[in-house]
Amino acid sequence: MRVYLGLAIAVVLGLAGTLRAEPLDLEQVAADAKWVAHVDADAMRASSVAEKAREHWKQKHPEAAKHLEMVREVWNFNPCADLRGITLYGTKIKKDTGVVIVHAKVDQELLLKKARSAPQYRESTHGQHQLHTWKHAKGKKHVHDMTGVFYRPDVILFGGSFDEVTAALDVLDGTKPNLAGKDSPLTGAVPPGAMFLARVVGLADADSLPCKFPLVKQIDSFALAVGEKQGESFFTGRMTVKNAELAKQMKVVIEGVRAMSVMVHGGDSKALKIIDALKVDVDGKVVEIEWRAPAEKVWTFLKKMEENKKLRKARMSMRLGG
Repeated sequence: MRVYLGLAIAVVLGLAGTLRAEPLDLEQVAADAKWVAHVDADAMRASSVAEKAREHWKQKHPEAAKHLEMVREVWNFNPCADLRGITLYGTKIKKDTGVVIVHAKVDQELLLKKARSAPQYRESTHGQHQLHTWKHAKGKKHVHDMTGVFYRPDVILFGGSFDEVTAALDVLDGTKPNLAGKDSPLTGAVPPGAMFLARVVGLADADSLPCKFPLVKQIDSFALAVGEKQGESFFTGRMTVKNAELAKQMKVVIEGVRAMSVMVHGGDSKALKIIDALKVDVDGKVVEIEWRAPAEKVWTFLKKMEENKKLRKARMSMRLGG
C-alpha cells in the first residue's frame, strides 16, 4: 500500500467518525487560487443528522470498523482522534490538479519509511523543506507522480505536481501571497455550522474542464455550504452566470425540480414541508439558493427516501421476475 493511498483511506474513514478539525484558514490558500474546498469535522461532530448518518452507515457496513482498525495498525494513525482538518485548493481548473493540506498527528518516521519503499522514490529540497516524490499506481492505467512534505509535525502537504507543492509551500511560508483579505468569491464569510464548503471562480474562462456539461461554461463563479446550526440543517448556494436571462432560466429549472419532487411526495405533508423550504432568488446575473429545515425532520425525510428506494427496487425485481 502506497503512502498517498493510505492517507486517502485514513481521511475518508476518519470523516465517518468523531473528529476534531480546524476551520478554513485563507492564509494557507494561494491568492491566485481558482477553487477551494474545506471539511470542518467539528461541525460534523456537532450535527445530529451527520451523527445519525454515521451510526446508520456503521450498522449497514460493520466491515468499516475493521478497515479503521487496519489504518490504525498499518499507519499508527487514528483518524477519529488524530485528524483535525482538511483543505484542498488549486490554481487551475483542470483534472488531477491541486494540493491537499491535512492537519493531523501522524507517525512521520513510519510514513517516511513507507514512502521510501514506494516505486521511483526520490528526495529533493525546497528552501528548508524536504520533499518526497514517488510513483503512484505504477503499472496501472492512471499512474502518476505524488509529492508530499511534512510542513510541521502536524501538517502534511501533498499533491500530484511537484511545482504545485513547492508553490503551496511558498504560500505557507509567507513568501507568496495568500487569499486572506482579498476581494474574491472564494473569500466570503463561512456560515456558522458549515460542515462542508466548496467555492470556484473562473469556470467560464477555464481552458480545460473536468466535465463536458455546456452549462458550466456559462458560470463565472459558485459557492456552496452544507451544515447544521442549532438544530437546523441548511444548504446555501450562490452562482454568478454570464447574463441575467440565463439566471432567470436557471431559477425556472430549479423551481421545476422542486415541483417534480412535490409531485413525487404529494401525499406526504411532512416531506412537502422539507421540499418547500427550498428558496431561489435572482438578482441580475446572480442566482442564490437557500434551504433550511429542522434537523430532526430532515433525518426522518432521508430515512423515508431510503425506504422508498428499497421498495422501488423490490417492485422492479418482482416485475422483472414475473
